[in-house]
Amino acid sequence: GMGARNGILIRKGEAIQTMKEVKTVAFDKTGTITKGKPEVTNFVSKVKENYFWEVSGSLEHMSEHPIAKAIVAKAALKDYKKYTSFSVVRGRGLEGKLGNKKIVIGNRTLMNEKNISFREIEQQIKGWEEEGKTTMIVAENAKVIGAIAVADAVKEDSIKAISALKMRGFRTVMITGDNETTAKTIAKQIGIDEVIANVLPEEKAKKVE
Repeated sequence: GMGARNGILIRKGEAIQTMKEVKTVAFDKTGTITKGKPEVTNFVSKVKENYFWEVSGSLEHMSEHPIAKAIVAKAALKDYKKYTSFSVVRGRGLEGKLGNKKIVIGNRTLMNEKNISFREIEQQIKGWEEEGKTTMIVAENAKVIGAIAVADAVKEDSIKAISALKMRGFRTVMITGDNETTAKTIAKQIGIDEVIANVLPEEKAKKVE
């Protein structure tokens, strides 16, 4: 009852018994260490800007992901283009058909899987990632037409919480679907030593094990 009043859900009494054995605390990144309210901070486009945001905003509008919401807010479209097909590639991005064009928006992993080269904007992306930003690359018919950087602010109490745990001798780990460069930058900001990056949602529990 005391746990519930303090926002801590304990499944059964045994959990309290085994708590004293805990030496490692693992955190998810988005919405736990960060606020979970990402915003678009940068973008690069190789096509007309209006077209770039129409294509990106309309596809992301079909997703519920916090990053998608940030892109939709930035695009600020009055009308959304009609995609004839849409699918989520879990932990990687989105794809859809717009007329005779195949649009893919996603991270490096998705682009590599689809054999889409983003060499031309690689340095730009690397720079954003080193600032702790998440990057989504936009491709049309297997050609990159731009990229979007999204930042999610660290919660004010994250640094305090990590510091308190470390003072008590706990090992702290961050598990995230984000790429390694972005994840390490965020981890450094808050004082977490260990990072497990590029993890798909369904793999997170396995990483804890």
